Amino acid sequence: MNITNFSEKRKKMQPSPIQLEEEYPEHLRHLYLTEEERLDEEEEEKKKKKDTKQEYERIKEERARKQEEFLKDEAQREEALKIYKEKKMATYQLLKRKTKKGQLNLNLHMELLLQKIQAQHK
Repeated sequence: MNITNFSEKRKKMQPSPIQLEEEYPEHLRHLYLTEEERLDEEEEEKKKKKDTKQEYERIKEERARKQEEFLKDEAQREEALKIYKEKKMATYQLLKRKTKKGQLNLNLHMELLLQKIQAQHK
């Protein structure tokens, strides 16, 4: 019960919007209106700063996302290139084998061609 009373009192204590034009004497009204304009301009400036900061954060996040995506793509590219080079080197090692007389081993060539044909049919 005390909590509700306290919140009700708090609501009552909050100042209502200032009615500058009605409460102040005529000869001081222009000062209060100027002050109100200044406060409005400050509030507008704060809003612009906040919007600018939000835009900056959005751009920063976008750049970070693009950088992360670029690094991921680069890593995938490097991995694919590594696999390709390993496969190419294995093929080269297989094809460079020679017989005792120094001629190329054609049986290995035929096995490699057979593997390629079987891979295409799968």
